[in-house]
Amino acid sequence: MLFDEQELQKELSISLSECKNSVVIFSAFIKKAAFQWFIDQVNEKKIEVVVVARWTLLDLLSGISDLEVYELCQSQGWTFKVDQRNHSKLYLIDSSFAFVGSSNLTGAGLGLHSKSNFELSMKGNLSEIDLTKVNKYLDSCITMTDELYAEMVAIYNNSEKVKIVKNVIWPESITSLLEQEVDHLWVDDLFFTNPEESNPNKEHLQHDLELLGITQLSDKENINSNQIRSIKWLKCQLNKEESKSLKFGALSRLLHNALLNDPKPYRKDVIELQKNLRKWIKYLELDEFKFETYNVSETIYLTDEITNQKL
Repeated sequence: MLFDEQELQKELSISLSECKNSVVIFSAFIKKAAFQWFIDQVNEKKIEVVVVARWTLLDLLSGISDLEVYELCQSQGWTFKVDQRNHSKLYLIDSSFAFVGSSNLTGAGLGLHSKSNFELSMKGNLSEIDLTKVNKYLDSCITMTDELYAEMVAIYNNSEKVKIVKNVIWPESITSLLEQEVDHLWVDDLFFTNPEESNPNKEHLQHDLELLGITQLSDKENINSNQIRSIKWLKCQLNKEESKSLKFGALSRLLHNALLNDPKPYRKDVIELQKNLRKWIKYLELDEFKFETYNVSETIYLTDEITNQKL
């Protein structure tokens, strides 16, 4: 059954009032007033709550998320996490069932005020595989601390409040703290095209450009490879090896095992995805990597200058 934003608000309120153990919320955007509504529905229950927001600097400066949400979480003794990739909207109750759809934890997303969005969500039970995915994702998110929050607030207060600004990002002092070892991927984290194709699929190319954070290939000099999840995953895998290297076949097996998609893609498709990743690394001339070919087998290495750096 589909719920619009008003129906979701009512169904979620009932579920929260009946909740016994835990709530997990994934919401790209979270507003203070809507979060206070959530607190009121839980009604001082002694339950475990974990909240994951996106919290890019642009989200906060443009007002689509509020810094005060962390303080509200702290006041309740709950866990607040951040992931700059988060675009999901999920409300998981007692590790049993969840509401999943388009509704962020905002007034507009939940129909809490007159000028609301039109949203659609569904309620469903979660399998053990689903819960494993949720928990793996939670493990990959950064838990907010008072120290990190204070740094974010200082940068926020020194930034101009804007409504629409492109390329507004946290400085390196923040992004370095938001990084964590990458041990899993989704297919959408990988490249769908070969950069040397003369006539690539337009949708696939657009997907790849978004991964790179650019709008056209001519902007490749502006790419920060440390912000590309698949490349960070590759660095992590190579750094685990004593030789700091992996052959093509071994890397394909690791990539297949790292994908959380259910069902997983066929191995032949994983091989193509790995080929694309290698070709993009070469095209971007990333000096963190080098390649050696012996007979028909290609090995990828981390260069000496990267192996001692924090990944």
